Amino acid sequence: RNGRKDYVETIHFPVKSKNNWRITVACNKHGVTATPYLISYNKIGMTASHIPVDFESMPLMHFNTHFFKRYKERGKIDVKKPEDLVKFFFKKNVALLPCYYPREDGTQQLFTPLVGGVGLGNYHVESDICEFKTLVDDSLLGQNQKDQINEIWTSTLNELVDEIYRRIHKRKPSQFV
Repeated sequence: RNGRKDYVETIHFPVKSKNNWRITVACNKHGVTATPYLISYNKIGMTASHIPVDFESMPLMHFNTHFFKRYKERGKIDVKKPEDLVKFFFKKNVALLPCYYPREDGTQQLFTPLVGGVGLGNYHVESDICEFKTLVDDSLLGQNQKDQINEIWTSTLNELVDEIYRRIHKRKPSQFV
């Protein structure tokens, strides 16, 4: 150990409109990340929406009630309050990136790699929202699926980094990963 300690903290921002805004800040050897999200409620339970601030071209990422139910169940997470479950989720998953896997019918399967599994859902083009509806934990994935997820995630990250670099420097950088 080099004496460096990783640090993750969640900051709560109550506002008059009764929206429950939070920001998870993570500091580690790779730098500092901030993950803002909004907790809200529907008729079924709690949902959370993450607003990616690092990349202006990324869509809003919405995690519905069923997603959090599966996250708790399949991750065997012993948290009682729904708000604490959402906080736990964002502390464990500070780098959220929507990715797409091509299906045989020509459509794209939306997913995001997570600690302990992968979130699955639908991309709503008209509103530019990624809605994550369920979680498949690592024990249900084959090694070839894990490898494909890693390849797609790496490719997506490289594309984002290339686009940011292009906008800043007007030329193509060397690969990030």
